[in-house]
Amino acid sequence: MGLNPTSSTSGLAVAQLLSTASIQHRAYLSKEFTKLRRVRPRVPFFKLVAHRLPTLWGLYRDLLRCLPDIRESKKESKWRWKDFRDEEWASREHGTALLWHVRRSFRQQRSLTSPQKCKECLLFWYKLLEHLQSPVSNRFASKLSRYERILRARREKIEMQQVYEKELEWIKKMKNRPILTGGYLRPTINNRPLPRMKNQPIHITMMIRNRIKARAKRMERQTQLIGWLEDAKAERVFEAGLRKEALDENGMVDLRELDFEDGGYQTAIRDSLRSISESFELDRQRASSRFTPEMMGLIKNARKVKLANKTRERQRELRGEITNRALKRMRQGPPAHILTKMSEEEKRLDKVAREVSRGGYSGSIKRQRRRKDRRRTKELGASNLDENEPKSAADVE
Repeated sequence: MGLNPTSSTSGLAVAQLLSTASIQHRAYLSKEFTKLRRVRPRVPFFKLVAHRLPTLWGLYRDLLRCLPDIRESKKESKWRWKDFRDEEWASREHGTALLWHVRRSFRQQRSLTSPQKCKECLLFWYKLLEHLQSPVSNRFASKLSRYERILRARREKIEMQQVYEKELEWIKKMKNRPILTGGYLRPTINNRPLPRMKNQPIHITMMIRNRIKARAKRMERQTQLIGWLEDAKAERVFEAGLRKEALDENGMVDLRELDFEDGGYQTAIRDSLRSISESFELDRQRASSRFTPEMMGLIKNARKVKLANKTRERQRELRGEITNRALKRMRQGPPAHILTKMSEEEKRLDKVAREVSRGGYSGSIKRQRRRKDRRRTKELGASNLDENEPKSAADVE
């Protein structure tokens, strides 16, 4: 397809038709639209000095100057506020809750990165600063005093919630605290001898886990290094064979082309293997370590305490208290191989016999089971005596 010779000349003709005023107007519009284009700053606004200096040294410090001294406000009790009337309002005397709100809000709003939200917050604080710095009037005094009372109630609610959460956290911590069971955590290659604990501390668990993973990695690394060392030895043997074959006509070895050197890599491999062997030796020492006398005394004392606790628990059960141990015993049934041979009536009686009560119907069922157990024991003992009794010569004949 050929080019149209008139296409290039048509553009020139159109440019000639445009007036100078039209071209200038187009340039003016382009310049104005460029001004309206959004320009993203390279530095965020919260890092600019033009924002930080007025906010910290102008707004925040002026707010603190209009409110009570921080050191004096800390001496005031949190739950006993100085009461005042609206006409007696003075920000330097009665603005303790307002001071708390200003400091707390500025700490929380430090993470704001949105210009719109930051602008809303700054407008609020500048308006509050204007009210505090203005001459005290009845309208401003009643407004600020009402705001102070609202903030006092909010502070009491928040601080009470913090006390409640702290107490719940402490209860949870004490509920899940490690308790010595009186058992032994035997020494292995991953841990030294330790007392057995229920709810084992997480740092001990993670220590054992990390040592298991590190030992597996060391074993893999050792296998890899031994393989590299064997390859290096095979390469040296191969080089020695090449030297024997590279004899010239005079029967001399030409080492100019075959002068292969170790290069130090075998030394580095052996150093790494030596370090791994030392780590394995430390593991063996850890596995062969013994319990110290202090730790043995601690474990034996834990056993005594456990026995005393179980004795007190049994005494509480005898007094009629339903403990966790009693509930577990009531829910527990006979073994599976016995349960399959029991009838429905026997299952019901077994459930009744596992109750805590020793009187009434439960007590009668328990007494019946005890009498049956004694009778079976006597019969079993008598049968054993008959079997063990020496027989006479006439019986043998």
